[in-house]
This record gives sequence, structure tokens and C-alpha cells, in this order.
Amino acid sequence: MSIVNRVAESGLIQFDPATLVKDIAVSVISLSDFLHEEPVLREKSFRKAIAAHDWTGYTGHYVALQIDQETLVPQWAAMLLTSCLHPYALGICLGDQAAALDVAYESTLAKLKVKDFNQKNIIIKGCSDGSVPDWVYVRLMEVLQPYANRIAYGEACSSVPLYKR
Repeated sequence: MSIVNRVAESGLIQFDPATLVKDIAVSVISLSDFLHEEPVLREKSFRKAIAAHDWTGYTGHYVALQIDQETLVPQWAAMLLTSCLHPYALGICLGDQAAALDVAYESTLAKLKVKDFNQKNIIIKGCSDGSVPDWVYVRLMEVLQPYANRIAYGEACSSVPLYKR
């Protein structure tokens, strides 16, 4: 008698949200790195430092621009950095590494081929390593529900039903 994997044969799609950003690169740039150890932005030296910086190192990255609370910078400073990063980065935000990761998740969710889930039974994997923000699960539900036949949370052996068409 052979062992049959009924889960594999059921057509059930196991979706792990952690895989959405598995191979992405996230970088954080501090505006203070371009201020030459001054707490106040001086436009001429700021522009000179930006012009000398190699932005190609951020190709394919999601980048967070971070402004230290001790520094005084005008609003246009982050906008200027964004204009330098735009040709290379996949996404840019103001904040920390978690904010850049949020941008990466949102970008990936926007590109998700939801039609592939049309009339399918889906289990959204939970209990991962904890790195997936809670809001991603909410967005997944919002994105997949119009297409899915059923959606559950957990593992195939122990899942919580969430939606049934």
C-alpha cells in the first residue's frame, strides 16, 4: 500500500505570504550621510554630495529615506534624493527598513496575478517566522476574495475557514 498525499492531489493552493518578498533587497539611506556632520542642510554642499554619490548600487532595491530627528532638512531634500534614486530603485519611501518592506509588499501584492486564483481553494499560510506584517494578511484577503472559491488560514492539516463562495 502506498502513501497518498491527499493535499497535493486536492488542488488546494498553499499561499505563503513570506514568499512575496523572499528575494527582495531593502536599503536605508540616512539624509545625514549627505550633510557632512552638520545638523542643518546646506543646499550647495548637499547637492554636491548627492552628485558625487553612486546611485547604481540601489538598482532593484526598495529604499527607505531616513531623516534623523536631530537634523534640520527642508521637505524638498527627500524629494531630491528620490529623483536620484528613481531610475534605479523599485520603490522609495520616507521611513525605516520596515517602511521599505511595506512598500515592497504593497508593490508585490499589486502585481499578484489574481486570476490564477480564480475559483481555487486557497490556504494562506500562517504561523511563519513572524516577519510578515499583519496588514499583509488583510490585503491578501481583500485581493484574493473576489476570485477564490474558498480561503482558509493556517496549514492543510489544521486550517481556519475564512471565506466560502
